Amino acid sequence: MKQYRLFFALCAALFMASCRTSAPLQHHRSDPDAVHTGLAVSSAQQAIADQPQQTFGEGPFAVYETVTGIAADIDRILAAEDTLLQRSQIGIHVVDLTSAEVLYARNAHQRMRPASTEKVITAVTALDILGPDYSLTTQLLSLGGIMGSTLDGDLYVKAVMDPLLNVADVRALANQLKAAGIRTIDGRVIADGSFKDTDEYGWGWCWDDENPVLSPFLCDGKPILIDQLMTALRLAGITVTRGTSIGNTPAGARTLASISHPLTAVLQPMLKDSDNLCAEAVFYQVAKMYAIYTKFKATTKSYSRKNGASACSAVISKSYLPQWGGRESTSIVADGSGLSLYNYQTPATFTCLLAYATTRPEAILNPLLAALPIAAVDGTLKNRMSGTPAAANVRAKTGSVSAVSTLVGYTTQRSTGHLIAFAIMNQGVERMAEGRALQDKICVLLSR
Repeated sequence: MKQYRLFFALCAALFMASCRTSAPLQHHRSDPDAVHTGLAVSSAQQAIADQPQQTFGEGPFAVYETVTGIAADIDRILAAEDTLLQRSQIGIHVVDLTSAEVLYARNAHQRMRPASTEKVITAVTALDILGPDYSLTTQLLSLGGIMGSTLDGDLYVKAVMDPLLNVADVRALANQLKAAGIRTIDGRVIADGSFKDTDEYGWGWCWDDENPVLSPFLCDGKPILIDQLMTALRLAGITVTRGTSIGNTPAGARTLASISHPLTAVLQPMLKDSDNLCAEAVFYQVAKMYAIYTKFKATTKSYSRKNGASACSAVISKSYLPQWGGRESTSIVADGSGLSLYNYQTPATFTCLLAYATTRPEAILNPLLAALPIAAVDGTLKNRMSGTPAAANVRAKTGSVSAVSTLVGYTTQRSTGHLIAFAIMNQGVERMAEGRALQDKICVLLSR
């Protein structure tokens, strides 16, 4: 029996060594600064970065026992929720990103509705395609020259669906014109809505939900930018001679005023507070850039939901890890927020995406971690997992719509210092509290 145990330990050691030396996430394209662990977000994770060449000796057998213990413990948690298993559908995928091991899988490759965890896909896609330094910039442009204090021509408002743009920002735009010496606009204020398609609501949104209006002309989260700009111009002492109109900004128009908000600032309310409008705004920024990169040809200059969905699908496909099983092309992306009834993802899709994020720590992972809710600290996890090993440790996105409760994110296993990615998806659940309680128990277990 002792010989068998030693033989098994040796096999486990060889397996663990191969995981650490054969680049288990080799399917991912990574930046030169890519790492699989070592994020400057906790002392445990920093310890991993400081010891990338760790050797185990007898350790792998102990790690293997921990892995099997996790699986058994999750099974026990689920068994204790036997009525929940009978009444609803549950998908779980848990992976150790330090060793690239799958710690637990149940219905991991089955399509389920993600609810607001869809925002994780939107965020990772945006950080991957746009980059963390991207900004949402609203511009006032014109072809006309300034003659004395008069702008001789139309003023174009090129809006980009900025969910953070507020009345103070709009007044700042008007004051930039005033600072340039403009007191009269001898022309029209023309609203350029070419940034996005004309759809005011998302594909598959419920008519009775609290849906945001998807307009390029946002101010304080409402489609009132042009009205607020006209008011701001008047307050700044600027007269518009010919009112307002709709049209596209002509080539060659120069920028007279602009104001920007960084993508990372939009990600904060989008993930921390699960703000749907912020998610859709980011989704359309991605749609625009993806259409440009892929030389998408359209009859208009607007960018559509389909461009955003294609971008998200491309990043999901890039993140796919065949060694974790399942199939590519199992995702259906309908919107950026998770409001749509037509979004479908698998638990493994999320863990692959979370693993891909670790290969680009500066560009994706660090800004993602900074925006995800932290258990017992802030956002939608502020009141969950307090007084447990998961507190101030789990960083994850919640998801809740009728009969759906999901949680996707990271935690650090305190006993090993390993970084864990998880996706817990429950649909058909009768009470949200049941789904959340199950998620919390699993997260506490993974954080020990």
